[in-house]
Amino acid sequence: MSDRSTKQSSPIHNQKSRLADHILPSSATMIGVCMTVISVSQLIPKHSISKHVDELLAFDSLLFLASAMLSYFSIRHPDGAEKLEQSADIIFLVAIALMVIIGFVVSFELMID
Repeated sequence: MSDRSTKQSSPIHNQKSRLADHILPSSATMIGVCMTVISVSQLIPKHSISKHVDELLAFDSLLFLASAMLSYFSIRHPDGAEKLEQSADIIFLVAIALMVIIGFVVSFELMID
């Protein structure tokens, strides 16, 4: 019976480690998206709030970088993988939320013009 219990807990651990496998490439992609939008934001006429869009996106790309690094370390170091992966997940969600907020700000700035 102990073999079955270890076999059953193993897929759960694998399922959790799969999260890091998804966070790492997604974070790397989002860093590229942030950098692209920073370049495009230079074309937007500068109003009160849009002056800070590129700075917020640079900070957002740092959050995605932290998320990517934590997920990478969780893959490489299975000892503390759960904590690292959880931290990567939380930071990734915060960075995504910030990106959505920035997207709304940019779209409303474009509607004003």
